[in-house]
Amino acid sequence: MVDFQVFRQFVEHAVKASGEPALGLTAGLMLLPYHTPVGIGAVTAATLKECLQFTTRYAPLIFRSLEFELDSTPQWGIVRVKPLRPLCDTRVFVTQSIVGIFNRLLEAILGRHADELSVGLPYSRPPGNEEACLRYILSVEFDQQYLSFRLPAALLDAPSISANHDAFVRATQSCQKMEQELKQGGFVERVRRALLEGLNTNPELAKVATDLGVPTRTLARRLSEAGVTYSDLKDELRRSHAAWYLQHTELSIEAIASQLGYTNTAIFSRKFKCWYRIAPSKMRQSLRTSSH
Repeated sequence: MVDFQVFRQFVEHAVKASGEPALGLTAGLMLLPYHTPVGIGAVTAATLKECLQFTTRYAPLIFRSLEFELDSTPQWGIVRVKPLRPLCDTRVFVTQSIVGIFNRLLEAILGRHADELSVGLPYSRPPGNEEACLRYILSVEFDQQYLSFRLPAALLDAPSISANHDAFVRATQSCQKMEQELKQGGFVERVRRALLEGLNTNPELAKVATDLGVPTRTLARRLSEAGVTYSDLKDELRRSHAAWYLQHTELSIEAIASQLGYTNTAIFSRKFKCWYRIAPSKMRQSLRTSSH
């Protein structure tokens, strides 16, 4: 996890270098919800309401300094995002990033821009109406206590165009394992990092155990105590990085398979279809289209 002071410095330098005060919003809009179990579960939920329930439950696995809650009334469904620590000078960047991510999530669920969305921002209106969120949100309220997203209650029953029950169940199981990992401390994350560093060589359990300086049986046992297996971790990393490579690089399918430790492209393609129910080439086309 990145130290907060390092994150503050990164945001400050990034905004200055880009000359774009709305860099947070741009970054959020560029993210597509296919790269983590949290994102996969959100977009494969059966309805928008189930998506929001899932997101508010598991989003803290990614945003460790934020708390998410869903409040349902007869008229509205409201998601509130509360910081667990002062965000200081990163507040606008973080807020805008989440606004961008939430917009992309709604588009993935509804298949269209959510004109019904109303956003509450936890800061004052900038002079001259230069708030970047106004470019994408029709209804924005300033000076709110917390960042909030409000949608008509009737819209919550809208079916997701990307619903996939099997994928949703798998994502839920992965998120539950991630929660368990947090309770078990950082050991699973150490294994994940070690595995990621050598993913292109398809390292065996014994190799990673040696790299971490623990007996193979101990590594397997501690992973089991955290509710996860070595093959689970490897599969999760391959799945998420496959989607990232397809969207953000020009690598061929063969090269991506090699980067993920597959010596046979056909095996990788079959596995990819099991993960996403779509061929890698079609996924790349879909991701590129939706990002424009």
